[in-house]
Amino acid sequence: MSALLGILILVAPACDLSTINVDPTRPADVDLRLILPALITQTAYNQSSNPARISGIIMQQMIGFDAQQVAYTDYQLPQNTFNNYWRTGTYAGALKDCQVIIDKATAEGQPYYSGIAKVLMAENYGMLAAMFGDVPFSQALKGTENLTPAYDSQEAVYAGVQALLDDAINDLSQAEVAGGPAADDLIYSGDAAAWIGTANALKARYTMHLTKRNGATAANAALALIENSAFSSAADQPNFLWSTVQTAANPIALFGIQRPNTLVIDARFNAWMDGNSDPRLPFYMTTNGSEWQFYDAGAGLRWSSNDSPIPIISFTELSFLKAEALLWTGADDATVQAALEDAISASMAEVGVTDTAAIDAYIADRADMSGLSGTDEKLERIMEEAYVGLYGMAFQQVWTNYRRNGYPALTPSASGSGGLNPSGVIPRRFLYPDSESTTNRENWEAAQAAQGGALLDADTWAFE
Repeated sequence: MSALLGILILVAPACDLSTINVDPTRPADVDLRLILPALITQTAYNQSSNPARISGIIMQQMIGFDAQQVAYTDYQLPQNTFNNYWRTGTYAGALKDCQVIIDKATAEGQPYYSGIAKVLMAENYGMLAAMFGDVPFSQALKGTENLTPAYDSQEAVYAGVQALLDDAINDLSQAEVAGGPAADDLIYSGDAAAWIGTANALKARYTMHLTKRNGATAANAALALIENSAFSSAADQPNFLWSTVQTAANPIALFGIQRPNTLVIDARFNAWMDGNSDPRLPFYMTTNGSEWQFYDAGAGLRWSSNDSPIPIISFTELSFLKAEALLWTGADDATVQAALEDAISASMAEVGVTDTAAIDAYIADRADMSGLSGTDEKLERIMEEAYVGLYGMAFQQVWTNYRRNGYPALTPSASGSGGLNPSGVIPRRFLYPDSESTTNRENWEAAQAAQGGALLDADTWAFE
C-alpha cells in the first residue's frame, strides 16, 4: 500500500491538471463570422428590452396595467430591475463580444470587424452612461485580470464613447481586406462607408447629450456631423431586422405576447396624439375597447410587430437633433422650422403614413414657429415632436431629451415618491443593479456615493 502511494506521489506532478476539464465539444476559438451576428443581435435586443419599456413608462407613453409594470409606473424600480440587462445583456454579453472581436480582428488584420465592434461598443457604453451615470469602462472587460473594475465618471465615459467612434472610423477607413465581414454583418453586409455614417450619427447623438454642459458648442459640433458626415436618409440608417418567427421576434412584440395586458399605452399619450390629429396614431396603437394597446398581432403596428425593425439610430432621430441643434446655435425661425418640418416628415415616412393631406395639415400646425415666442417655447415644440416621433424605436432617447431640456411638460405620478425617489420627480437616472453588490461591492458603493446615493431623483453629471 505504501509503495502504491509513493508511485502516485511521484506520478502526480507530471499530470497537467489544466487539461482535465477541457470540453472537446466546445471550441476554444470562434470565427469572427460567428461572433459578429450575435453581437449585433444582442445590441439591438439591449436597445429594445426592459430599459426601453421602463423609459417608455417613465415618459408616459406606456403605463403599467398589471404585475410589475404597475410598480414601475409609480417609479418603484428596485436595484434588481436591471440585473439581467447589466450582466448578460451588456458586460458579459454585447460588450464582451465587442472586446473579443476587437482583439481577434486586430490579431488577424481585419480592420472592418474591429471598426464595427467599436461602433457597437460605443453605442452600448453610451446607453449605459446615459441611463446610469458613472459605469465601469476603462477597467472593464479585463476578465480574470480585473474582476472588480472601478466605475469611470459619466464625463469620462462620454469622452471614451467619442474616442471609440473615432477609432472605429479610422479602422473602417482602411483598405478592404479579404475575408472581411459580409453576410455575417446583419445590418450593412460589410459596407464600411455605411458604418462610418452610423459612427458619425452616434457621435452627433452623444455630443447632443451634453448640451446642458456644453450648450451651443455641443450643438455646433453635432450639427456639423449631421450635415457633413452622418448618413443622410432613412434608407441608409442601421436597421436590425427582427423575424416573424416568435423565437426571433422584436422584443417589444415579444413582451406583448409573453406578458399580455400587463403593459398598455398611456391614455395621456393617446390623448396627446388624438388632440393633435396625428396621422401616426393608428400605426402606434390599437384598442381593445377599453385600453389602448401597444401590441396587437393582427394590427401591423409599426414598432411592435414580430418583424418590426429596430434602428441603432434613425434618420428621424438625426432630423430632430438637427432642428434642436439649429435652435441652439441661433438659426433664424425659417431655418429651424424647415428642419422641424423635415423631421416630422421623416417620422411620418418611417411609420408608413401616406395620407399627404393629413401629413401636410399636421406639419402646418405643429412645425409653425410663428406663434411661438422665445427660444424655450420653440425648444419645447421640437421636444414635443421628438417625443412622438421617437416612440417605439428610441424610448431611452426620449427620456434623455426630457432630462436634458425638461420637455415635454409631464406631471409626475401622484404615487411616485418613496424611499428610492423621495422628491417624487420623474426619475433622473436608473439605479445600479444589486448584482454588483455581491461581485464588485466596494466600487459599487463608491459609485453610488459619488452620485448622491442610490436614488432615482439624483441627477447624473450630464443632466444636472
